[in-house]
Amino acid sequence: MSEVLSALRVLAELDHALHHLSGRLADLDQDELVLQDRLRAEDQAMARRREEHRKLRQSALDRTAEADATDAKIREYQHKLDHEIISYKEMEFLREQVKLLRARLDQLSEEALRLMDAVEEDAKKLAEEEQRHQERRAKLTEELQALGKKREALHQEKAALEARREEALRRLPPLVRQKYEQLRARYPDPVVYVDGQACSGCHLRLSEATMLKLREGREVVTCENCSRFLLLRW
Repeated sequence: MSEVLSALRVLAELDHALHHLSGRLADLDQDELVLQDRLRAEDQAMARRREEHRKLRQSALDRTAEADATDAKIREYQHKLDHEIISYKEMEFLREQVKLLRARLDQLSEEALRLMDAVEEDAKKLAEEEQRHQERRAKLTEELQALGKKREALHQEKAALEARREEALRRLPPLVRQKYEQLRARYPDPVVYVDGQACSGCHLRLSEATMLKLREGREVVTCENCSRFLLLRW
């Protein structure tokens, strides 16, 4: 019977260790989700920043293109005025258009230059932000890899504990093994120690008869209240 009690004690310790290990793995999973969210947020923020720069650059290109188109239209109208025979009415219209277009060209050229300067300045800032982004990203990736290594080590530890658990289970008689698994489905601690004269699982007082059986150590003893297996402390 001492072998059965020893197996129960070992089994309880292994299940406690496995329960603790499962908690650590769950914590790692949560930590990984947090890091993945941070990495995703980091990438999304950088993507938005790049898009802002792209739009700024596109605005500068659009202004330059509009200025070029306006300049081309001025040249076209001026060519008509200088080289073609046109009516006085059309001549006056073209002269007015050239005047308006020149004013518009000055405005567009000024805007294009301002935007190109802004693009150049923003490109420098973006390059610095890209570097900081890559540094933060590398750090997050490194932390994720470290978590992966921890998880792998814990899974190896878990596999070793589960193998020892199976060995401890095989040492139990079939009926004791069945009762243990039934209790484990109900309680996280199917095997408990006696504190004073009380079950440390349900904290209710044990009868004198139960205490006598425990001291004799000739049989597996369970709590008459919660049915957990009982052990005396060494």
